[in-house]
Amino acid sequence: MEIPVQTLNRFATQHKIIKYYIDGLPPEAIYKRLNPDKWSIHEIIAYMCRYQYVFLNRIKAITTEFNPFFEMYKPDEDAEFSFTAARTTGSLLHEIYRVRQDLTDQLERLSENHASRIGTHAILGQMSLSQWVEFFLLHESNQLFKIFKTAGSFWSFGINQDNIISMPRLQTQMDELAG
Repeated sequence: MEIPVQTLNRFATQHKIIKYYIDGLPPEAIYKRLNPDKWSIHEIIAYMCRYQYVFLNRIKAITTEFNPFFEMYKPDEDAEFSFTAARTTGSLLHEIYRVRQDLTDQLERLSENHASRIGTHAILGQMSLSQWVEFFLLHESNQLFKIFKTAGSFWSFGINQDNIISMPRLQTQMDELAG
């Protein structure tokens, strides 16, 4: 089983839309929460950046171990996430682009044998590496949709400081399956 070319194409490009979603937004629209229960755009981007490294480690495990098991990723339990979120949005976007290129190159070099190797997710069960890539893309597209909605909400709320709270605050239970 190979990773479908359509999947690899999406993997190589899907993340690049972020800059279009946030172009023209003032800093308060990116760094502050409009809703105390929802992450800011910056926090979502930090999550996407950090999650790429989580995914990279999962790829390594799947290609070198027999059916490794993975718990759901929860950023509030990941010490590295707070360091990632403390960086600027620009540096996070640069890192997302750089790491994604490395990941894409790695996935394109995988043999059919590696693409069909299995890893087990605590909720989703057994998946081939090809399915893990699809899961990553679907999960990332959900994060992109959140950025899109949050950017639109900023303009519809207007710049009313009463509606904005400062970050950093992590959701109580944000994980890779969150809706």
